[in-house]
Order: sequence, then C-alpha cells, then structure tokens
Amino acid sequence: MSLTEEYAERFPAIPFVRWHGSIHASPVGIGTYRMHLHDPEHHAALERALTSGINVVDTAATYSDGSAEELIGQVIASVAKHKGFSREHFVIVSKAGYIQGRNLNRALKREHQGHAFPQVVKYEEGLWHCMHPEFLQDQLDRSLRHIGTPYLDGYLLHNPEYFLLHAHREGMPLDQARAEFSYHIELAFHYLENEARARRIRWYGVSSNTFGLPADDPRFVSLELLWDVAERIGGPEHHFRIVQAPLNLLEPGIATEPNNGGESFLEFAKKRGLVVMTNRALNAVVQNSLVRLAVHAASSEPVPSESDIAARLAEAMQMEEHFASTLLPGLPFNAESKALLTEYLSPAEQLATLWDRFDSLEQWHETETHYFLPRIREALDAIMRHPTEQVRQWVERYRTAIEQVFGMLTRYWAHRALPRLDAIATRAKQVLGSPFDEMNIAQLAIAVPLATQGVTCTLVGARRSTYVESVRALLEHELPTIGRAEWEELLALGELVRV
Repeated sequence: MSLTEEYAERFPAIPFVRWHGSIHASPVGIGTYRMHLHDPEHHAALERALTSGINVVDTAATYSDGSAEELIGQVIASVAKHKGFSREHFVIVSKAGYIQGRNLNRALKREHQGHAFPQVVKYEEGLWHCMHPEFLQDQLDRSLRHIGTPYLDGYLLHNPEYFLLHAHREGMPLDQARAEFSYHIELAFHYLENEARARRIRWYGVSSNTFGLPADDPRFVSLELLWDVAERIGGPEHHFRIVQAPLNLLEPGIATEPNNGGESFLEFAKKRGLVVMTNRALNAVVQNSLVRLAVHAASSEPVPSESDIAARLAEAMQMEEHFASTLLPGLPFNAESKALLTEYLSPAEQLATLWDRFDSLEQWHETETHYFLPRIREALDAIMRHPTEQVRQWVERYRTAIEQVFGMLTRYWAHRALPRLDAIATRAKQVLGSPFDEMNIAQLAIAVPLATQGVTCTLVGARRSTYVESVRALLEHELPTIGRAEWEELLALGELVRV
C-alpha cells in the first residue's frame, strides 16, 4: 500500500482520486499563491489542510519569491514530526517559467557575467520568462531545496504562452510563432523526460491560462500539440501527465471551446487520461479585470453614506496639507525627495474625485493594495527615519485616518458588488439545480469545477484555517457530474459582468 493510499484511508468521507493508478489525491488542492513562510496564519491553514484530508499542494518557484515553497517544506517537516505524516503522504506540484524578483536579479547577474539563460523572453520590465532546459534545471534544483524533498510529484511549465504573447506583440507571423513555440516545448520536454527518468519528478506538464481560448487566437496553447510533442519525444510511456488551467463560473473555455480537433480541452484530456488541475475558482478574469466570486466580509458591516466618505476624505486631506506645508519643510530631504513624499502622501486628495469612479470592488482593492499602500508605507518609513514628536504624532493620526478611509471605501464597494454576485449565483442555480441551489456564491464557485467531468483536482487558495474548513466541508457533498452541456448553458453568466 502506498502512503497516499494510507492517507486516503484516514479520511473515508472524502472521494480521493487516483492519479495514473499510482497515487491517491484529494479532489481539492491548496494553491499557495500569495502564501508566505513567515505568516503564522498561512502556516496554520496549510497544516490544517494537510492533516484534515487535503493532500494536494500546488506551488511555483516564484510564488512569494520562493517563500511559498519554503512554507510547504516547513509545514511538511512539522506534520512529520508532530502529526504522524511524512512527505510521501502528500502530492506536491510546482511550476517554473517566470523570471521575477530574486530570479530576475540572478538572471541579470548571469547576463552581466556573460552566461545568460538562453531563450529568455523579456516580456516587460520586471517580467521575463524562460523554458529553456538550463533555466528549468536551475529552478527545479531550487524548488527541491526550498521544499526539502528529493522529488516532486508534478513539475509544470508555467504559462509558456508568454512566448506567443511576445511574438504576437513583435509582429511575428502566427505560423512562425507556433513553429518556434513547438521547438521550445520540445527542448523543455526532452529535459523533463530525463528528470522523470532520474526520478526527481514523477510527472511533468503545462499550466497555461490560454488553454481555453479559440484555436485561432495567437495566445492559444494547444493541448493537442503538447500531447503530440510528448509522444514524439517519450513514446507511449512518456511522463507528460498533468495539465493545469483556469475554470470558473465566468471562464468556462476549457469545458466549452472545441479547440483540440473539435474536442474541448477537458474532453481531449480525459480521453488521454491526463490529470487536470483547475485554478482561479474564486478569481475570474473577464476583459482583463478580476471578478472575485465570493462575498467580501466587509459587506456584513453597514454601508457608509457618500457624505460620510466625503467628510472622512476631507479630514485626511487636511492632514496631508498640514504635513506638506508645515512638517515637511523642516525635514532633511532634498527638493526632489520632498516632492515625491508630497505625492506619495496625498491619497485622500487623489481619491476625493476618484473614489466613486471605480468599476468594481476588485478594481478598488487592486488600487489600494498595489498603488496607494506601498507608496504610503515607503513615505512613512522615510519620514520616520527623522522623527520629531510632532512627526510621530502626525504619523499615528494619519495612519488611523487613512485606515478609516480605506475601510469605508472597501465597505462601500463590497456592498456595490452584491447585486452582481447575486445575479451570477441565481442564474447558475437555475441551470444546475440541486444541490447547488443551496450554496452561497463561494461554495458554488468551488463546487462547479469540482463536479465537472474531466477535472481531477480543483485548486483553492486557502490562507486561513476557516477557509480550509469551508472547503473541507464541500468535499463531503455528493455532487452530480457537470458536463459540456451544462457549461454551455453557463456561458451566459459572462454577460452579467461584461461592460
């Protein structure tokens, strides 16, 4: 008996799935995007998952700049020491391809020293991509070291469509781009077959966000092409056995688009026995915008009035003006730095005419998280290097004021999101019926891909133990199978969010 089979027997209520007849895997896996080694809540959530019947973990070399993989290693070591589990009880899948963060620093250093990674796609500043064997070996070595394991169950090329995106942007003819793409895939698969034979990986595969696009889209990655390359390189016993793609209520492409010789991605994969992992269950991307398929906790609090928001913004603006006119002139910064500090510490002024113009809660959250908060943090850190009592008092009051403003805006937009979520859930329940009609939007968003024919494992980001518990409870539902016909009826959901 394998240890994954022993693991499955500990949790008889969960319908474990066999991957290629050799390992037993939970039908839900934990995705570790945005999970960090040093966050105790992330550690607790992952440990709770691994000890309660969820034994699949998905990660990538660039998730939290390697910290997610280190977290997995730390948690597995902990449950091995204290909870009676071992590495072999778990199914670990990682990915490689992105060159960002520390990877980018290393790549730049190698380039400067004259031995750059070959065939790098420099997609944009701060974002490169590579699937050359030399880079893949470097990344696999790092992943194994981060996790503290001699092998991975799955190792995937991470969004290789960046080559196609770059080629299209550069004006390369589609036929030429696809021929060169196929060549890069062949090189990668040759390397990965060798690693599988060396038993550093059990299987390999591809994770792509464009598997579900129409076949004539220049960004489309063809599963049929990948399968043909694998058979040509490895023969019938090749190790190309895992694929991963988005599937959610608003992104049904892999279930509906007949882009692999007339078959959908899921139909093609199922006939060939591929393990299909789906991601983005709760985070749909529609027209390049994120739609969160879950009710935000802030919507349970009272919605602030527009006049209350305006009043709070006015108070924060007064504080910003006081800092710029009274406190900043006395701080030891040059003129350029003072101008930058004034700009970074003016979110209330910027929001005064902007706050009610966001398209969605997600757009506000993206602006808050990736624009305002980093700039505020950087500016406050800078001025607190030269603290006076007046500056300390101002920083304390200002932090409180901005937190109140941002909290009010989150509550406002969380309430504005509810009608759209209700419409999506209502329409989906009309199509699917029982037992889906008893679920809330988040449960529905996870359960639908989980019940889909051809899907082996549905990945969910669960960074809190409470999230793990809610996902774990879903696994004990008996769900009817959802096929292509149901997904085609669900296509209309996209119209509820398109503008």
